[in-house]
Amino acid sequence: MRKVFFLASLLCSMWVFAQDMEAIIKGERAAFEAKKNFKFKRSGQEYDLTYQQLNLTIDPGVRYINGSVYSELIAQEPNFTQFSFDLDSRMTVDSVHFEGTPIGFLHNNDEVTLIIPSKAKNDLVEVEIFYQGDPSVNEQNGFSFDYQQSGPISWTLSEPYGAYGWWPCKQQLYDKIDSLDMNITIPKNNKAAGMGNLVRVDTNNVDSSLIFHWEHRYPIATYLVAVAVTNYYEESHYIKLSDGDSVFHLDYIYPSYKPQADTLRLAIDKMMRGFDSLFGDYPFRDEKYGHAMFGRGGGMEHQTMSFMSRLDFGLMAHELAHQWFGNKITCASWQDLWLNEGWATYSNAIALELIKSKEEFHEFLIKSISRATRNNGGAVYAYDTTNVNELFNGDMRYRKGAMVLHQLRWEIGDSAFFKATRNYLENVAVCYGFAHTPDFIAEMEATSKMDLTSFFDRLVYKEGFPMLTVEWKRINSKTIHLDLSQTTSHPSVEFFPLRIQFQAKWEGGDTIFTIDHNQSIESRILDLGHKIEELIVDPNYWNLAKYTVFEGDHSDMSAVSIYPNPANQKIAVFVLDKKVDALEIMDCLGRVVSEYEILQLKNSTIDLDISHLKPGPYFIKITAEGNQSVTKMIKQ
Repeated sequence: MRKVFFLASLLCSMWVFAQDMEAIIKGERAAFEAKKNFKFKRSGQEYDLTYQQLNLTIDPGVRYINGSVYSELIAQEPNFTQFSFDLDSRMTVDSVHFEGTPIGFLHNNDEVTLIIPSKAKNDLVEVEIFYQGDPSVNEQNGFSFDYQQSGPISWTLSEPYGAYGWWPCKQQLYDKIDSLDMNITIPKNNKAAGMGNLVRVDTNNVDSSLIFHWEHRYPIATYLVAVAVTNYYEESHYIKLSDGDSVFHLDYIYPSYKPQADTLRLAIDKMMRGFDSLFGDYPFRDEKYGHAMFGRGGGMEHQTMSFMSRLDFGLMAHELAHQWFGNKITCASWQDLWLNEGWATYSNAIALELIKSKEEFHEFLIKSISRATRNNGGAVYAYDTTNVNELFNGDMRYRKGAMVLHQLRWEIGDSAFFKATRNYLENVAVCYGFAHTPDFIAEMEATSKMDLTSFFDRLVYKEGFPMLTVEWKRINSKTIHLDLSQTTSHPSVEFFPLRIQFQAKWEGGDTIFTIDHNQSIESRILDLGHKIEELIVDPNYWNLAKYTVFEGDHSDMSAVSIYPNPANQKIAVFVLDKKVDALEIMDCLGRVVSEYEILQLKNSTIDLDISHLKPGPYFIKITAEGNQSVTKMIKQ
């Protein structure tokens, strides 16, 4: 018996894509690391933020900012008099205006508390907080000052809880800001990256400083508001979409990076067209998408303008996908982080499938399976959000999350999968808002008309993966015998039902067939019409599973005759030059339905009564002098 291959050991995946993906995960984990100990400090009555305007002066060479944040909000409680914003206590609040008039305030324990004349529930409240300070002292590292090769740079990265370190905000994961403006004053010869459309750039006649006016008219989570300032080189163009529309694309690039960027950045066009077609309209079509380089490794999917350490294929695909999965719909809790990161990671694979080669697409899937199965336990759903390494577990939230989506696509089919994805992204209950895992499951079930409860229970909420042993052998020149047995890596799941694809190869050709694997131990007899030389399990890597495949000892008795075939009452069996020792009739599942005692000598005809069999296909298994042969028979 020869052991042919072991999927988990297929570590031939392309080094560059593996390294890119691990760098993305490492960067996002590092961004969260400094913020993990944040505790909500905001108190007072509840409100709904409808509009905010950031008016900030930033010099990337000076560790200091000043300005104001104007907010419009709707009171969510009657007798609305006291509410607050999150802001680091080390920032200095100079004054607060309520409806244009200065009012008193308290600023302590990282909270700015305001008391205003009583407002009724659903009344509009307008306030503006004027402040200044060095935001880089905050432990969350939401605002950084640094140097790139051509000069100083400042940038923000607030995910998930760093925003309060640099601007008065409502830091949470349930209320998006409905509309946003950013007016950023910076030194001449610099550019300020921001959200939405750049409506104009004004010049101060006194000191030649520049004021960048950004306007964003979509709901945005607090952690996705961002700004970056340095002496960027600018490139822009329109990406034509498959429906004839177009999206404005803007790149803010380090001057020293221009030679690489000129080659790399245009890959975004095919990604945008592909994702826009598969996932539905790019969520911010009438504004823009863009990249702004910054000084941290990896990237960050700030809304309409991702911050990037570099413009490589994998990072661009990942951050672009987040505009749908993370920005248009944001995970409603960090336990549901896989809805952001699993989807963005699977979109890396989809980008390879659409733009690169089939081999590169498969290599990404192989690496994802390898990573997701290198430990026996671990769930996609993040039960522990207090441990940053566990929350941003690349094997679970990213790689296994991506493979859950790939296997779901296989289970329900391409058409239903992408239609359900578009329906999910257009669902008015969650689009431009927040979603939990059950929201995603409900849309998949509604579109596919399938009950997927058990699928998600096993693959998202529980732990482990299936481990299959597959043994096959030829039992005649056209037929193979296939044995499947499954164990699981973790006791939380006893068995994983699977649709397994096989590729059977013979000299000069091949075929693809699928088996529904529904029992832990089962056998199949398959008439494939050719002498099979090689059998490949799951050639397109649809399933999150480990396979061990054995090729058994083949039996190729060629001189076997069965007649008549089809038959009604009796059949005759003849084997040339071999003494028949045993004969069995099996159904299509490999179950023995009849056994016959054989007394005849070599080269004798064996007559069999088959009148008791129900009409249908059967297989006759013949054992002769240590050899075995299986031949298909039809009972009429």
